[in-house]
Amino acid sequence: MKKNILFAIADDASHMSAYGHKFLKTPNFDKVANNGVLFTNAFTTNLKCAPSRASILTGRHTWQLEDACNHWNNFPKNWAVYPETLEQNGYHVGITGKGWAPGDWKSFGWEHNPAGLEYSSKKLEAPDGSAISSCDYTANFVDFLQKRASSDQPFCFWYGCFEPHRPYKFGEGKRVGKNIEDAELMRKEIMC
Repeated sequence: MKKNILFAIADDASHMSAYGHKFLKTPNFDKVANNGVLFTNAFTTNLKCAPSRASILTGRHTWQLEDACNHWNNFPKNWAVYPETLEQNGYHVGITGKGWAPGDWKSFGWEHNPAGLEYSSKKLEAPDGSAISSCDYTANFVDFLQKRASSDQPFCFWYGCFEPHRPYKFGEGKRVGKNIEDAELMRKEIMC
């Protein structure tokens, strides 16, 4: 039986309680981690998002990716990507949020983002005064699942949230009940 794949990626998000961070509670992430695969010894081939994502998609080192090795780059269609390979083997493939980016894939022969067909039409209202995305990741995932050929068709879904890598507005946490003293304690714990 083919396994379903939920790939979750977030720029600059490393502080999850599943990784032992005590100052932040991420129960939903922890639940997925406990029931799936949690990378505990993973390394990136590039510290920039687009080249790193290109490496993930192709399985190549960034120095092998030609134009796709730059931060804002082009993604040529001369390498196989795992979502396309899975799709050719019966998987239902899609993404919500940030797929492969930033850069240009459209001008290079891709019909959709190299990470998969986009499911990002479902929106929600972000909290006032925040820079949180209006992309309703959950509703888009449900939409994706409903578009499978059958309920037993295996899937590969790329969930790329925008939130960690966004502007933060002064006082944003305080408006939702966070305490500045708690934030200072968290900062000290991170530094230890």
